[in-house]
Amino acid sequence: MRSLVIDFKAALLILAAFLLMGTNISCGTPSQEKAVTTPEVLSKHCEEAIGEPRVEQISEHVWVALGYDQANTALIHTEDGNVIVDVSMSPVAAKAVKQALLEKAPAGPIKAIIYTHSHIDHVGGASVWAEENTQIWATDAFIEHFFKQYGLFIKAETTRGVRQFGFNVPQEELPCCAIGARTYYQASFESGVLMPTHTFPKSKTLEIGALQIEMRKGYGETHDQLFVWIPEDKTLIPADNFYWAFPNLYTIRGTSPRPVDEWIKSLDEMRRLEPEHLVPMHTKPIHGKQEIAEALTNYRDAIQWVRDEVVRMANRGEDIDTIAENIKLPTHLAEKPYLRELYGQVDWSARGIYTNSLGWFDGRPDELYPLPHNEVAKREVMLMGGPEKVLELANQALQSNDTRWAIHLLAKLQDSGLAGGELGKLLRERRVESYNQLAETVANTNGRAYLLESALELSQDIPEPQSPRISEKMVSSIPLETIFSHMAVRLNPEKSSNVQESVHFVFPDENKQFVVTVRNGIAEIVEGEPLPGTPEPVAIISADSQAYRMVAMDILNPVSAYTSGKIKIEGSWPGFLKFMGRFQTAGFNK
Repeated sequence: MRSLVIDFKAALLILAAFLLMGTNISCGTPSQEKAVTTPEVLSKHCEEAIGEPRVEQISEHVWVALGYDQANTALIHTEDGNVIVDVSMSPVAAKAVKQALLEKAPAGPIKAIIYTHSHIDHVGGASVWAEENTQIWATDAFIEHFFKQYGLFIKAETTRGVRQFGFNVPQEELPCCAIGARTYYQASFESGVLMPTHTFPKSKTLEIGALQIEMRKGYGETHDQLFVWIPEDKTLIPADNFYWAFPNLYTIRGTSPRPVDEWIKSLDEMRRLEPEHLVPMHTKPIHGKQEIAEALTNYRDAIQWVRDEVVRMANRGEDIDTIAENIKLPTHLAEKPYLRELYGQVDWSARGIYTNSLGWFDGRPDELYPLPHNEVAKREVMLMGGPEKVLELANQALQSNDTRWAIHLLAKLQDSGLAGGELGKLLRERRVESYNQLAETVANTNGRAYLLESALELSQDIPEPQSPRISEKMVSSIPLETIFSHMAVRLNPEKSSNVQESVHFVFPDENKQFVVTVRNGIAEIVEGEPLPGTPEPVAIISADSQAYRMVAMDILNPVSAYTSGKIKIEGSWPGFLKFMGRFQTAGFNK
């Protein structure tokens, strides 16, 4: 049964590790002979926009912990107790933040926790802050977004997530992630996430100790985001819809498209409030009504500029490459310190907006029926004089600091499949050199980390990350739908090409049933009654849903669950084992 449920463990690994917005590279970090130089603009940004760990009082009722973790944590004090906005990425991080905040801010019972959105760096430390009667608030899209936003493409997101955040890159080469500190990576594998106890669709006002705390839907970086407004203090917490870097309208780790138009609307709604204190959940606060109004206006204008330019250029018939290469922010926006392309990037954003609106095809007829990619690379390498000549040309480009051209040539050689043996070794070394050389010129922390991490992968044996430790309370929150939704892509087509079988999974305590049918290399997952034409089940599994979840997370041994009667099997046990043997594990937790 482990092969059925391992996918959810992989999903939690993404949520609890690879979607973290930072790392701690102090444990087992590979060493390099020569550190890659960090651009001055990035070093300065890390010092000024993030800085050393500290607690600042923002207004009469609001304190914020900055620089401790990837995301900030805010404390709102009332006469009846405190409200915590976002809770760090892990219990270890949350403990440090809690101690620091309570040394400066007034103590009191934790009346409520507010999740601005479901990214793990904002919710992973909830268990440290939550008390017996603490309410946990989020938008009504939170739970679905938390469990499903990184589902079927788990392996791709894992690989790309590690690279984007530079999990193994030394601190001196990546002094910060542009939106926060690179801390508590190892600790992040202990999850303290708690599911919301209260949700709302559009807005909700809490009145605690005579202080009004407004929560409003504010979609942008995610579809479940909210922002917090304290009218008495004129203090706005904009979640991740504003931070000191160009917004990450598209993330290179891969995710569902960010709702750009909604992001603009959310910023406009914030502007209407005319705040006097702005407390982003990443990077430093801003004070002053006029300064904040200007920052929020410029931020939304930058987003709209990129969107509008994509639309205008696409309507003129420009292809996606031309659009991405030519869109630039106007000078009056590009010069703003909170719009530097240190986290998001304009050309990546343009591509994301284009494909989200028009799809992959950009109108060029030559893109409809191209030759196979590897065949093109092979022919081009031979046209340039063969693999040895291409490697020589790449070496010359590297020596003259024409790094991007070198990377292009090396990629052609790699894709051609013509570089084996000693030539393959030299190719790998040159690729490492080219990525490191380009990284020295890149201040965007996502792109820089991706290059540096990719170089490490080619040159060193990088260990796999450990599995997260998930509490039993967290396990009980896992929707059964999530566990089963991942089965389809784990089916091994080679083991099931001539198979037509089904197994029913019944959960009486939740009044749910899932039918898994393997049909000629396809795994059909149906909740409820089987579809017409479904073969009679090889076996019917009847299980206590919590016991089944516990088996999924390796907290409960499946044999123990079976012998204790929490999981029962009706039908052929050997047939069931053979059925489940056709499904691959996700490749984690080996």
